[in-house]
Amino acid sequence: FFKQKTAYEIRNCDWSSDVCSSDLVAAEVDLPATLPSTRLGRADERRMERSARMLLLAAHEAWGQSRWAEHGGKGIPLVLGTTSGGMTHGEDYFRAAHRSPPARHQQVTRMVHYQPQRQALDVMAALGLGGPVTIIANACASGANAIGHARDLIRSGQTEIVLTGGYEPLTELIYYGFDCLQAMSPDCCRPFDKSRTGLMLGEAAAFLVMETESHARARGAPILCELTGYGHNTDLHHLTQPHPTGGALVNAARTALAEASCTPGYLNAHGTATPLNDGSEATAFATIFGDAIPRVSSTKAAIGHTLGAAGSVEAVFAIQALRTGELPPQLNLREPEPLVAGKLVTAGERAPDLSATMSVNLGFGGSNAALVFARHGPSRPTTRLSPLFVAGTGSVMPVEPEPTQSVGGFVHPVFRVSLKQDRLARWQNEARLRRASPLSLFMVEAARQALDAAGPVDLARVGIVVAYGTGAVVLTRRFYEGIIKSGPRFASPNLFPETVFNSPTSHLAAVLGVPGPCYSLIGDEAAWVTGINVAATWLANGTVEHALVIGVEEFDPVLLDAYASVRWLRGGYIPGEGAGALLLRLPRAGESPQITGWQEGFTFRNRHEARAAARALT
Repeated sequence: FFKQKTAYEIRNCDWSSDVCSSDLVAAEVDLPATLPSTRLGRADERRMERSARMLLLAAHEAWGQSRWAEHGGKGIPLVLGTTSGGMTHGEDYFRAAHRSPPARHQQVTRMVHYQPQRQALDVMAALGLGGPVTIIANACASGANAIGHARDLIRSGQTEIVLTGGYEPLTELIYYGFDCLQAMSPDCCRPFDKSRTGLMLGEAAAFLVMETESHARARGAPILCELTGYGHNTDLHHLTQPHPTGGALVNAARTALAEASCTPGYLNAHGTATPLNDGSEATAFATIFGDAIPRVSSTKAAIGHTLGAAGSVEAVFAIQALRTGELPPQLNLREPEPLVAGKLVTAGERAPDLSATMSVNLGFGGSNAALVFARHGPSRPTTRLSPLFVAGTGSVMPVEPEPTQSVGGFVHPVFRVSLKQDRLARWQNEARLRRASPLSLFMVEAARQALDAAGPVDLARVGIVVAYGTGAVVLTRRFYEGIIKSGPRFASPNLFPETVFNSPTSHLAAVLGVPGPCYSLIGDEAAWVTGINVAATWLANGTVEHALVIGVEEFDPVLLDAYASVRWLRGGYIPGEGAGALLLRLPRAGESPQITGWQEGFTFRNRHEARAAARALT
């Protein structure tokens, strides 16, 4: 149930006009010079980069309008979706590392604050929150998955209120990446138009405050609407292209509609205006609804493709359409795609009697998500998290440290995994893994070990949760290094898709043949525990029968400069890489559970808090 939501104001969002500007190449947020009053100090506010400011503005507005500022936020979870987080700091750090000599003394802030968990902690500190943090990086479905997972946390009985949303800044890496894929329109964004020529990038942040009905009524909060359905799965067809039939989107949408038990009157489509996406989406809508396709529009024509924020921003549009009856029109339309011709919203169109709306999102790596919103109805029962049974384990580990030279030129020992060992070499001939990062090889081998140990498993009922720190840093470094050395015109279209956090997870799902839900989580060491919690939530809610949880990290020489900048290499610290996998399920009759409790430690501020949490578990 939604108490409040916001999409921070985005320039060039004008529903009354159907004319596009030929010189518009990206939609950029106008950020105010000063931030709202929060619990952060001025020094903290000054060092915040663009994405953190955007995130804080939207979260602060949603939190304040929900009236939770009056009650405090201790113990309230935060669920975020993003693709790049504070990558502008990461870009600055990487350019500084390539200077001669390297500017190591300038890189501490860049190293620490480009990571999405840093922005999450900023929001928690600013609003006084104290609960666990989950950061989902499922490419362009991230925002929708964040909202869906927030719903799952409430539904599983873990909490009564969640702050959730998505955010994404425009960065060089993203801009040059989509440019090298030739996916950006040379004129303007025309979703569901036969003459469409590509997408327009944007940036945004949007947040929802979600809570149970009883909790909302107890504090006298108005109920804006209800999230009645959520479906998500994985398209195994291609890393960046949806299947022409839209089969995975069909399944995700049907799952959400079956949960919702209602038919939406308006659908906010993903609608990127790329040739393959819109055709696949239109085919999926025809399969799902037949001749009864609801009114459809893609708001990306007005605000651009906001990537990790798209799912949350477009969910807000769907909610606002439900509440006001005003439908966002399909802008820039000339010749509509035949399968949705006559269903696309026109300027000024209203539907005051809407009972439900829907939004759908697709992302790199085949991530699909669908959300259904409806007017408030009967409350739904919650479930309870159960102890977990470990059905299988797997691991990939280095043997001994070896000297490694950093980008800056100094040498330090690192625990490296040999890709020549037999059990990893066998995966390098897989079609999906030939261009993939070493990260993907680690994951596939660890996962295969866990599945083999478990015996027969229905792969159609398996979910995958992968916890990363840096993600595919090897290929990200190579991609951005090419831009620095040769210029953006030589950005590699083969490398860019592999830089996305969700890509290794997609490769894993494709190699194993798992079409179900897959989450890519970002964090530090505690992200592994968060992954176990996500798995427990899916199992308790009946989303899957088995959950494969993987913690994985790969090493790149550029990280040595980063570790040196924060003095981690002093005192005998040795970086490493590898992967570990657990295959989890609920215990069966007569079985003893092996995981009986967990405490997410993302917000532990010191060792004393971590020890107290450990004592509470035992």
